Formats: sequence, C-alpha cells, structure tokens
Amino acid sequence: MLRYFGQPKYKNAAPLVKIGYELLLREFKRGRWQLPADFNSYPPDDIARLLAQTLAAMPVTLDLVSFNLSQTQFVDDAFIQALRRVQAFRHMNLFVELTEAQEGITLAALQTAADAYVAAGIRVVLDDVGTGANQDALVSALMPYTSEYKFALQNFPGQKTAPGTQALLATWRQRATKDGKLFAIEGLEDDHDLTLIEAYHPDVLQGYHYGRPELMAIG
Repeated sequence: MLRYFGQPKYKNAAPLVKIGYELLLREFKRGRWQLPADFNSYPPDDIARLLAQTLAAMPVTLDLVSFNLSQTQFVDDAFIQALRRVQAFRHMNLFVELTEAQEGITLAALQTAADAYVAAGIRVVLDDVGTGANQDALVSALMPYTSEYKFALQNFPGQKTAPGTQALLATWRQRATKDGKLFAIEGLEDDHDLTLIEAYHPDVLQGYHYGRPELMAIG
C-alpha cells in the first residue's frame, strides 16, 4: 500500500505563514511505513491517482504542495500527462522537486521535460542543490524553467557549522538571488539551526523544527 506523508512548509515571515506541504511517498510493508525500495517502479497513473486523492482531502485554502520525482520519472511523458490531469482536477500550485540522484538522463531531455511541466502550470524545484546530480551544469541548464532552489541542511550532519557548509549556503543563496528563484532550506531541526541560517534569508523553511512528516488523509 502506498500513501503520502506530508511535512509542512513555511514562508519565512513574521509571524510564520504555513504555505503547504512536501508530500513524501511511503510504502506499508511488514507492519510499518517505510521508504519504497524503488521509486521508479510505480506507474505514473498510480502516483497521479494517489496525488489526486491526497489533494482532494486538503483544505481549499492550501496554497501549494510539492512532491519528488527522480530523473527517470521527470522525463517520462506519461508522468507529465498524468500530472497535467491532476493539475486540471485541483487548481493548486503544484511543485515537482527534481531529486539529486544521477540516473544518466541527458540535460537536453531534462530541459524538454521541464519546459513541458512549466507549460502545464506545474512549477519545477531543484532539490538538494549542490549535491548529487544537482550541480552547476544541471542548475544552469534548467534555470529558465525552475522556480526554486532547495538546500538540504540535513545532508551535513555534524558539519552544519563547518566553513564548507556555510560557504555552500552562501553560494546557493547568492545563486537564487541572481537567478530570481525562491531559496528554500530544509532539514531545520532546532533553534540553533535557525540561528545558523538566519544570514541567508531563505524564502521557505522546512524541517522537524516545524513538524515531522505525518500520514495524509485521502479523499
């Protein structure tokens, strides 16, 4: 059984404003919810159906949801068409987060797919920038199509205060400003993390400090 868990996302404002959720796919096996063994094994129509059911149970006032796609899923035209139908079913800001795993997809194919998502009214986020495949070459190639760069602080356990990590944060904040993109930081766990990232003025905040992922209702 597949379901989405949702982690809240907040606009960095005073007071904080809850703007939506990141939806995280989980599979129920051996009596517990866990990460799927292979995200690419699920047909596009199944994912789109679950997404539509999840959106149907959300308040109409909710501004946005984001969900992850691997490179392979991202360029699959069946995914694009299925998500286009979801967008037509529920008029909400849908954000596709392109994950950082390198799967051998060409930049040209990623550009073509990103253009199709934007044409369908679906926004594109580059997840975990600065790690995996989501480095400068890919970011530059997809820059015309993306809305947000997302930095994963949880990828640097025990190194959040290290000069290298702080330099990466500064680099991606500057890059987001230069490219006219939203800058999100996820993996914020406590007040100390908030102090660490204060100088980088993220637009979007996410992490255990604001809420752990919870099983979402379906309609």
